[in-house]
Amino acid sequence: VNMDKFGGLQLKKLFRRDEVHHDNWLFKLHHQVNFFVILVGVLFIFGENYLNGKAIVCVTTNDYANQYCWLHGTGHLSKNFGKEFTRCSLDQDEVTEKNDRETHYYLWLPFILLLCMGLVKIPRVIWKTLCERGIMASLVGDEEQTGEKIVARFKKLKRRSVPYHVYFAVCELLNIVIILLCFQILDSLLNGKFWMYGANVSNYYKDKLTPEDLNNNSGLEKTNPMCNLFPTEVACNYCTGSIGGGCNDKHSVLCILSNNLFNQYFFLILWFWWVFLLILSFLGFFYRAAQMSNPSFSKSVFQLYLTPYGLDDTISRLSLRPADYFLLSRLAINVKGSTMQEVLHELMHTDGHQDEKRESLLDPNGGNTTILTVDQEEDIPLETILNEET
Repeated sequence: VNMDKFGGLQLKKLFRRDEVHHDNWLFKLHHQVNFFVILVGVLFIFGENYLNGKAIVCVTTNDYANQYCWLHGTGHLSKNFGKEFTRCSLDQDEVTEKNDRETHYYLWLPFILLLCMGLVKIPRVIWKTLCERGIMASLVGDEEQTGEKIVARFKKLKRRSVPYHVYFAVCELLNIVIILLCFQILDSLLNGKFWMYGANVSNYYKDKLTPEDLNNNSGLEKTNPMCNLFPTEVACNYCTGSIGGGCNDKHSVLCILSNNLFNQYFFLILWFWWVFLLILSFLGFFYRAAQMSNPSFSKSVFQLYLTPYGLDDTISRLSLRPADYFLLSRLAINVKGSTMQEVLHELMHTDGHQDEKRESLLDPNGGNTTILTVDQEEDIPLETILNEET
């Protein structure tokens, strides 16, 4: 049974498990978990903004005033409103009558988040459709695929292993770029207040003064960064009059934005989630760089993938390139232990008899013939390799 469609895509397909694993858990954090976190924000904020008739409530019974304030709400509160009447407003030292700050950006939040949802899927789409192109599925084959057949196909794909490894690293780097881009987009929308939002909130609660300290020196009180970015109380200045006569009466009313209570905590969670994801991604990229540049390290990583099968000690004499180890590591998480054991046995057997094969190809007159090794194979088109029947 198909689920409801969102944005022209079936949600069930967006979160389904791949039949063949061709990425890793960090990649899935980006294109699945991160996608889901942003989706939660889109659904709730869109519902609150456009399906809730009480998105804004102003101290007026005028429907025109409510709609006007919803579209053009501002932050400056008149000094006539004492602090005892306000609980969550903008920093009035920063937002003054002459330097007011419009807060209608909350209208665009669900659409900007929707844009970020699309962006976080881009590296996955590029990797799967343009770079990976079914290579791992071709290598794994069906359940009856033998180790000998897998090794034969692996040798044909060996010339593609280096680009395969490089493209994967590039897509991992692109995941980082996408998160930074989403940070910048939201920061631009939220008046430059999002880059340091989580850090400012942490510092505020860390250094928050006690009521006794505030009573002794009220000047030490700081504005809550959550309220400064997503105020639940805003001022709205509007006028009434005629088209020909101009603005006859000016009004200033206090409005409540209950939606911003959710926004305060959602974007705080989103900020910490993205920072956590960036830290993991940078560590993962350094790990990838070490794996690509150091064959010994790459071999050790491959041994870790073999440890659950008890095969980590069987490749001590195996000597391959880092990209080959990477391709075999992807293979190890897609096949049974018995199949992987057959693959390793065949690889070791081939590697151990390589010198014997070369000697057997010596020219009878004493000269050497041209020997076609695995790394010197003809550059066979990828489509031919994937479609070839063994």
